[in-house]
This record gives sequence, C-alpha cells and structure tokens, in this order.
Amino acid sequence: MRARRQRLAELKAAHNHPTYARMAFVMGCGVQGRGEGSRVLDEDGRSFLALFDQYGNQSFGYSHPRIVGALREQLDSGVLNSTKIMFEEVQIRLSERLARTTGNRLPYSYLANGGGETIDNALKLARAATGRPGVISAQGCFHGKTFATLSASGRPEHQARLGPFMEHFRQVPFGDVDALAAVLDDSVGAVLLEPVQAEAGVIVPPPGYFQEVRRLCTEAGALLVLDEMQTAFGRCGTFFAHEQFGITPDLVCVGKAFGGGMLPLSAVLGTEEVWTVLRELPSTFGSSLGGNPLSCRVGLESIAIASDEAFLAGVRERAVVIGQRLGAAAQRHPGVLAAHRGLGMMHGLEFHDEATAGHVLGRLLEEGITSTYSLYNPRVLRVQPPMVIAADELAHCLAVLDTLLAETEALGDATGGGPGVTLSPVSRTVRLPHSVRDVLDALHAAPRALDPFAADGTRAPAGGDPEFTGRLGADTVVWTDHVDLTGQGVRLWAEPGWLWRTLERETRVEPDGADGSVLHVRVTWDTDSAGYEDMVGGRIGFFVERGLTERLAAFRTALPEPARNPA
Repeated sequence: MRARRQRLAELKAAHNHPTYARMAFVMGCGVQGRGEGSRVLDEDGRSFLALFDQYGNQSFGYSHPRIVGALREQLDSGVLNSTKIMFEEVQIRLSERLARTTGNRLPYSYLANGGGETIDNALKLARAATGRPGVISAQGCFHGKTFATLSASGRPEHQARLGPFMEHFRQVPFGDVDALAAVLDDSVGAVLLEPVQAEAGVIVPPPGYFQEVRRLCTEAGALLVLDEMQTAFGRCGTFFAHEQFGITPDLVCVGKAFGGGMLPLSAVLGTEEVWTVLRELPSTFGSSLGGNPLSCRVGLESIAIASDEAFLAGVRERAVVIGQRLGAAAQRHPGVLAAHRGLGMMHGLEFHDEATAGHVLGRLLEEGITSTYSLYNPRVLRVQPPMVIAADELAHCLAVLDTLLAETEALGDATGGGPGVTLSPVSRTVRLPHSVRDVLDALHAAPRALDPFAADGTRAPAGGDPEFTGRLGADTVVWTDHVDLTGQGVRLWAEPGWLWRTLERETRVEPDGADGSVLHVRVTWDTDSAGYEDMVGGRIGFFVERGLTERLAAFRTALPEPARNPA
C-alpha cells in the first residue's frame, strides 16, 4: 500500500514538477508539518534542524513570533486589500523605511512580489536612465526565471531549450575586473551582479573587486545594479552585503527574507537620478498585488529585526563559528571535499563529485538536518542556516556534518581510495563453493533474494507484480515490477513510472572450475532527473551497495552446504 508521502510525490510528479518530486522522495524528505525557529516537523512528528534557509526565504526561521504578530495585527486592522487609488499608509511607510536602511542614499523604491519581477524592474530603470540597452552580468549568476533574468544568466541549457533570449546581454567571469573593463563600453546601461554568487556554488568576490566595479561603472556611465535577494537582511553580517565593500550601488534589489518567509515581497531601491523615468512615464511599473498591506506590514517587521544591532552582532558571531568549523572540515576531509567558501552566514562545501554531495544530503536528512545544493553547481552543499539558529543547534548541525564527512570519506578508503559513492550500474561478482545447479535452484525459488530494493527477498511471484513493495533506504515505495526466470539466473525490471525511467536487477550464474560457480549481480537505473541524475544517483547507489551487501550475506547463509568430493 502506498504511503501518504508516496501518494503526494506521485501527485507532484503528475501535476507539478516530476524531477523535484523524485529528488525529494529519494533523499527522504517527509511531508512538512509545523515549524518554529530553526526546526520544522514532518507529518510523523519528527523534528528537523535547518542548516539551510530555503534560498533566503526562511532567514528568520519558521513562524518568527514578531512576523506572526505583525500579520495578526494587520489582519485585525481590517486593512487587507490594495485599492491602488487611495493612500496606503503601510506601503508608504515601508518605502520610507527602506530608504532609511540605505542612509537615504537610495531614497526611492518600488515594491513587487518576487525576485525576477524586481530584477526586471531594475533593468527597465537602468535602460530608461542611461538610454543604453546593454547589460553585463557574471558567469554563474542567478537572477530569476523571467526571460530577462534568464537572459542575464545565459545558461547554455536554458538557451538550447528556451532560446533565443533577449539581445544585448553579455557575461564576464565573476571577480575579473579586467574582463569587465574590456567589454564595458558606451552601449552598456547596467552591470548586474550578486555580492556573493549563491547558486554558482557560494562564490565570494576577491578583495577590492566591488570597489573597482563601482569605479568602472561610474567612469563608463553605466549603472551598478546589485542583486541582494539572498545577501540582504543581515545574511552577511550587515544589513546589505554591499556595506562591507564600502560602495553604494545605483540600484539594489531585495526580496526573499523581506517577506518574513511567509508572504511574497520584493523591491528595487534606487537613486533620485535613476527614478526620473517614473516622473516622465508614470506607468512604467505595475504590480497587481505587489506592496499589498499584509506583505508591507511583514516587510516593516523584517526590516526592524534585521537592522537591530544585537541581531546583526549575533549573525557575525555565528558566522565566525561556521567559517572556522567548515574551514577545518575541508582540511580534515580532502578525500571528499574540494573547497570551502563563504561570507557571513552564507557558506558552501564543494565535493569532488555530485554523487557524494547527494549522498551526504540524504544522510543529513536521516540525521534530522535539512540542507540543499547550489542550483547551478550540485557539487556544493549549502550551509546557510536561519540567522536565528541557536548556538547549541548550530554546533549540533556542524558536528553531525563533520561526522558524516568522515563516514563518507571512509567509504572511499574501503574501496582503495576510489569514489566512496557509486552510480549506475552497480556490479558485484562473487565466487561460491556451490554448483551452478544449487545456486540456480536457490535463485529460482527466491527470485528476489539478491534484489537490493526488495523489502522481503524470500518470496516473489513470477511475472508482473503491480503492487511490488520496494525499499529505498528506510522508506517503502510501491511500483509495478516484473520477475523473469532465465536459464542463467533472474532478471527483475520495473515498469517506467513516476520514480523510475528504467530499473533492472540482473543475476547470472556461471561455472567456476569443477565444483564452484561465479555469481554476477548487476543493478542499473535511470530516474530521468536530467542534470540532477548523479546527485540522486549517489543516494540510490549507496542504498544499492548496502542492500547488495546484506542480500549477498543472507544468500550465502541460505545456500545448502556444498557437496564435498570423497577423499
């Protein structure tokens, strides 16, 4: 019988996002329940600590009492809907409060719902203010998923499937001042950058980079536009990350944490000079629900929390702990880790391959800790916990992570220093002191005896089983599976479905000398997860290796005592 978790995964695969449904299921993600602080429960009441803040959305943790209180206060006021005609006090006060966060250097703002919408608004402002169409962004950037922001990201896989993208977008390597200077001509209206490239793998700028970018933009007459969707609201130890570089951009975009993790809210902030277009063309912007009273009230509270000096001091203290612990971990575990990078409470651990990263992510979930990968670099595990995480909670997460790194490195040591996590196909060859006939008889009597996915290897009907109950780690999962008995052994295969595009387990037996036999087991799979196949496959590979070890040991024990030739 399908568990509720599987039913939801199948519905998500059928009606929303097939790849993410498979990934979440394979990794062991449960059904979300209530959350508070840095913890969230699943439907079974199990508590998970967050080592990641959901791309900045949950920077203040789950159900922050001040955010919840602000929502209740606004709900109780009865002022819930935007007339788009009358003066909306909470929206106006929010714009004024945003200006104060910049010391009134960026006194104007326009409110919207999400990051892509706001980045689009910034690019419109830049083009209107400069009269130039060109935009320069950085390789590896992520700015959203509208056509303009995908054009800025310039991903070849998106270009191949969704292109052609918008014209006048160019890219340079992040952190390379000379490369930027070489293309920053009088056709460029905006240079669009992130203070830290989160989805490229938490790439931190080299010292002095942004000061030079600011100088080049000013000299060329281009606007510097900073995407602070993930870095603002204290994430890097100051309200805006760009404060640490001693610069003021012409436009800055914020979102995610702005809505307190509960409501969509984003904004572009800019100088008076850039805002001229709204005087000349008032209809430049529009957002049906952007800046509604509920979102704005939450936005005010988010600013109040993140601009409190005691709060920011706490972020800086935890940032030191994270940086020191992860830096030491990278030195201790070179067999699995290639690099550590970070700024403030925004860090990434880069593994040597995506399969190992996927395995460690799954193991963290088993240990009650949530994290994820960088969108454009799945080898990078994100360490970006809610900024409200308690010191003891953070210490626990980092200790568990270090233990799992050592455990994973030991997997590689066990294979002679090779990869510790294997991908499809997984093969085993075992010599047995039993005749081919004895081994074949045992396999045909229990065709699933060597199936690493079978919950019970002792029984298996020949032919198709539409309600086969498999095992994926500690979870059970139902799919349609088939058993074919062959002259050499057994072939098991799954019908294509929401979880498997292909899954095959084949066991063959052949003679080995006069009395013995050789057993060949091969497991192949494909989840149809495109660019995330290796990350998902690393988790499955671990299950397969562990399951085969258990099954082979049990199979050896169950075989009859081999016949001995008389002396």
